[in-house]
Amino acid sequence: MKILLINKYHYLKGGAERAYFDMARILVERGHEVAFFSMHDPNNVSTTWERYFVESVDYGALDLSLVERLRMAGRILWNHEANRKLAALLQEFQPDIAHAHNIYHQLSPSILWTLRKHGVPIVMTLHDYKVISPNYSLFVRGQIWDHTSGLRCLVDRCVKDSVVKSLVCAIEQWLHRLLRSYTLVTVFVAPSRFLQEKFQAHRFSGHIEHLPNSLPARDISSETHSHHQKRFQNFLFFGRLSQEKGVDVLIRAFASLPPHMTLDVVGDGSHRTILEKLAETLGVSSRVRFLGSRFGSDLESLKQDAFAVIIPSSWYENFPYVITESLQSGCLLLAARIGGIPERIQHGENGFLFEPCDPESLVSVILSLDRFDLEAIRKQASASVIDLSESVFYEHLMGIYRMAAMPRS
Repeated sequence: MKILLINKYHYLKGGAERAYFDMARILVERGHEVAFFSMHDPNNVSTTWERYFVESVDYGALDLSLVERLRMAGRILWNHEANRKLAALLQEFQPDIAHAHNIYHQLSPSILWTLRKHGVPIVMTLHDYKVISPNYSLFVRGQIWDHTSGLRCLVDRCVKDSVVKSLVCAIEQWLHRLLRSYTLVTVFVAPSRFLQEKFQAHRFSGHIEHLPNSLPARDISSETHSHHQKRFQNFLFFGRLSQEKGVDVLIRAFASLPPHMTLDVVGDGSHRTILEKLAETLGVSSRVRFLGSRFGSDLESLKQDAFAVIIPSSWYENFPYVITESLQSGCLLLAARIGGIPERIQHGENGFLFEPCDPESLVSVILSLDRFDLEAIRKQASASVIDLSESVFYEHLMGIYRMAAMPRS
């Protein structure tokens, strides 16, 4: 089968890109031919298909003229370059299926019409809430914003607290609702039940299949598994440092914990400076280390050395890899009870849950840990993700592709 994978970033930026690249590898390893459509970027993974990628655009740039800003807004609504280059790629590759991931803004939903014009069945993975709301995270100024209305978005400045950006995203929503662009997608894929149910609660009519992201088989031959020797001391967070990830809640909790407890914060993002300043203000900067981005064996070593991993998310998480990877590693995992997280963590069985945005709830859970058989919980953590094998994922994905390829009535 020839499969075209589409995502606005072609480098490992976040969970959506991890799913995109993992999917490509799984398909190629099983004999399928894969092509890519994305945006140019200096960080991109090299591919022969990059000659069809669209011009790089940074919507966060500040030093832009009015004309450049208007041009960028137009690209969000309907990207003519993306449609032209995608058409050329389709002529050469002639895919059996197109599988879209995150396409909005840099590529725009307009490319769905080009795929339809060329008769290519479309599958789309839902990594967030952008298909139903102008605000992709349903999270505004530190609070859950559970709305899909473009007008409400404008009134509440739901996109980066900006009237202009909120207006552009509201118009984007109105335009593609009017055109019914997302009805061109035959099957949507939801990695979490929570996201699937949230879309349905907001009266989304598209067909959604539940398919959790897979995990590669883990080589445990070199691990010591000396968890029982760890001291009740060092904790770890790893992920993007942005407001919805709730790291501020974590730092506030540590200000109330015994002084021998320390926290390593791994990752980078727009809120790093704010979080560093918060740690200093609360007097815990000597106990909270910001280590920057770590990957591969460096990150795995930090996970194995930590007493526990903490995921303090404040938004409706979908199916974060940080959860499933930590469980697979046999880490003791403490996570906020929000979004898709409770689908994978049963409190006191394979991990622990605390209330989101509530430092006192996290403190209470940490101080209660010595009442549990933590070694048994770590073993159950590893066992709780064995269903996420790549073989199971692949078989389900192929079923979805066959469903999408059936003639539409």
